[in-house]
Amino acid sequence: MKRLRLFLLVLIFFPLISYAAVEVPNFSFVGKEVSSFNIKPSFSNVKINFSDISQFNSYLQSAKIKIEEPQKREFRASEPGNIYSSKFGTALSVIFVGEKAYRNYLLKNFLKGDYINVIENYKKYYEKLKDEKIKDEVDFIYAVSLFKANFKSEAFEKLNKIIYSENIFRDSALDFYFDVLYGIDNKKLINIYQSIDYKTPYSTYVYLSILKQNKKYDEILKFISEKQLAYSFIKDFYVLSLYFKGDFEKIISIQDVSDVVLPFVVDAKISLNELSGIQDEINKIGDEYTKRYFFVKLKILDNVVDKKLFSNFEDIDKLSLMLFYISKWFPEINVEILKSLDFYDNKLNDYKNFYLGIYYLENREYEKVSYYLSKIIFNDKLYNESLFYRGVAEAYNNPETSEKLLIDYINNSFDEEKVDVARFIVAQIRLLNNRIDDAFLIVADCFSDLCKRIKGEVFFNKGNFNEVLRITEGIKSDRVYFLRAAAYYNLKIYNKAFNELEKVTKTTKDVDYLKMLLSFKNDKIKDAIKIMEKYKTDNKFIKEGVKYLFLSGDYVDTLYFIDKSGLNDDYLTLIKAKALYSLKRYNEAERYFNLLLDKKKYLFDTIFGLISIKKEKNEENFINNIFNITSRLTFKNKDFLILQLAKIAYENQDKENYMKLINYFFKSFPKSKYKKEAYILRGNFYKSKKMYQECIYDANAALAISKDYEALFLKAECTKNINVKKAYPLFKKLVQGKSGYEFLSKKELIFISDNSSEVLNYALYFKDKNLEIYLAGVERYLNFQSNFSDEDYQYIEELLNSGNEKFIPAGLYFKGRYLFDKKEYMYALKHFLKVYYLFKKSAYVKKSLYEAKMCYERLNKKNEADKIEKILKKLEG
Repeated sequence: MKRLRLFLLVLIFFPLISYAAVEVPNFSFVGKEVSSFNIKPSFSNVKINFSDISQFNSYLQSAKIKIEEPQKREFRASEPGNIYSSKFGTALSVIFVGEKAYRNYLLKNFLKGDYINVIENYKKYYEKLKDEKIKDEVDFIYAVSLFKANFKSEAFEKLNKIIYSENIFRDSALDFYFDVLYGIDNKKLINIYQSIDYKTPYSTYVYLSILKQNKKYDEILKFISEKQLAYSFIKDFYVLSLYFKGDFEKIISIQDVSDVVLPFVVDAKISLNELSGIQDEINKIGDEYTKRYFFVKLKILDNVVDKKLFSNFEDIDKLSLMLFYISKWFPEINVEILKSLDFYDNKLNDYKNFYLGIYYLENREYEKVSYYLSKIIFNDKLYNESLFYRGVAEAYNNPETSEKLLIDYINNSFDEEKVDVARFIVAQIRLLNNRIDDAFLIVADCFSDLCKRIKGEVFFNKGNFNEVLRITEGIKSDRVYFLRAAAYYNLKIYNKAFNELEKVTKTTKDVDYLKMLLSFKNDKIKDAIKIMEKYKTDNKFIKEGVKYLFLSGDYVDTLYFIDKSGLNDDYLTLIKAKALYSLKRYNEAERYFNLLLDKKKYLFDTIFGLISIKKEKNEENFINNIFNITSRLTFKNKDFLILQLAKIAYENQDKENYMKLINYFFKSFPKSKYKKEAYILRGNFYKSKKMYQECIYDANAALAISKDYEALFLKAECTKNINVKKAYPLFKKLVQGKSGYEFLSKKELIFISDNSSEVLNYALYFKDKNLEIYLAGVERYLNFQSNFSDEDYQYIEELLNSGNEKFIPAGLYFKGRYLFDKKEYMYALKHFLKVYYLFKKSAYVKKSLYEAKMCYERLNKKNEADKIEKILKKLEG
């Protein structure tokens, strides 16, 4: 079956793996945001009270008792030892006045608030004190008095010494220190608490309270775990920290909690849907407002929600309930309820607008997404998050805006998960706009699977298919499976391409398209046809499918799908015309080619098709007609068609058209890429006209353009007719390497070489290829020999037994000579005379007669020798 050459450019499958629409990866839109926004209800703003007495307050109580009931023997004067006020008296005062009296005097003034008196008398009495316990107490009273009298620098210096000493009142000093500095220099208190090796309940309470204020819940939990202290407030701090950490599972396992943290336990149980006995626990809460808050949460769990449910709550609690509702029921929320919520603090409306935007994003109402998210103006965190979701929404309809929003988000966010998604979307937008390098730039320093996917897309579009396979290894995604299949396809590893495609879970048109191409490549034509049936009106599938059907020689199915498609497409018309030609339905094919010619479509293929048809139909004068059409048109590769017409004219020995076409070619296409072929064609024409020098000129011109064995062979052939010796090295060059002209050149060398061994060697090359050339070579080889060896005798026998009258005379002649050399003159004579009597037109007649005469002479038969001489003279005539 004849097939018209398909001149369409058949490219390797190289689709631009960018996105018809931007893909947004699946991830949670809500849960992460609810947990990350630190919105806690009003009940959580609780202060844990210190219900015990601090060491300092305990000291004050005991001090008052000391003053009110002193020991009876202690001196009660207004100032101890005042009657011994002289120098001598001071010495006596130590003897007659007890040290406790000095302590009591200072203590009494301290308790009265006369701190200046304490400070002044401390310096007077301190050196008189010998009892270490009393000295410790006096030091402590003095330090506190300094603080109370506003000598704070000296007070803190003194208190620090006491705290870090073995002073028995250091616990009281520590509690006093923590009491006065709490809320003023918390950092200093943290450092002190962590540096001392003893703890008091109050200092521990203050320490944990500071950590709570700073939201250092991990540190609180670690401290409680390590210290194992049994203070009453420890459990409250533990519950509170677990709550703010979101560790609700541990909270609900704690028994006998205080009223302070009971709401935290209730909230944890509701959040975990652990509702057994929950109403009883809610009723234990003393605050009615908090009770109502939790009963509303229970209704939300049951999805018994209306607009009134959120009313009469403070803004923060209304917001907390809104987020709880969203976290439990998104996206099946009543959006009208969400819209109805209003906050006195307008800044809190940012949260409502944020989740309205998220809701509409989930429901793919992208204009509403942008409307609500663009209303966020107060909350920086929400604003930054809104950039991400606005970017996602705009990606579907306004990619340029989407890119700007997501770039802004990338530059200001520390959420790596969403930053990766943002990069992924921006890169896709850039790929859509063929900004391949910009797409790579946004993911260059990212190594997540999403970023690797983009890098794979970039490498694919740059044609680096092996790198695509390396970087996407192990990534599970339909898109990646398809990408890898396409990479393997382009590497022509079709079995692996098919295996990757089989992993795709959701079949798409792109997947079917590649599967169709792979079926063609793997010669599974029936499988490809099934896919074409599925898409028989799809332009892309039909165009590519019928091309492969045509190339596989299935012209009937080619025509079937073109006709079934109903597509009015010039490309399909061209393939149809080619298929009809291949089925030898020339008249129909010609009609479709003429349709394309009238529309000036696919002119090269169309005119080439018409040339082929008219050549097959052997139409007269078609060369001139086609030339007249072609010469008026301008299209790519026109020079090739002109040259084809010239070749046909040359083959048809149509000298007039040949000369016209070849001259038109050189004049019209001086820079044609087919100029070398034109020189060779003209050179062959000159050779046929025995214009050998002109032939050599054109062969040299072709060789000047590029190395070409056809031109070299032409030059050798024409040179042979002028100078055989000059032709010899040209033919020798052609037999070295793979020129494609080894066969013809070896044949030529058999007849022009002067080396008998070379002649025989080339002759042997043809022994199993062309017997006639082989025998001619053997004949020429034997003509070189002055006498014959036994090995040569086998070649003589081959000539004799060839059955070819062209070579039998040579065999008889050479065998006669072989016998003559053996001095078997009678047998030799018979062979020579056979040549004369049986093959009178042979070139070996004269030579054989001459040798026959020699035989008669050796046999001393002069009369017979003279007769042969007369015959020779007559032949030479």
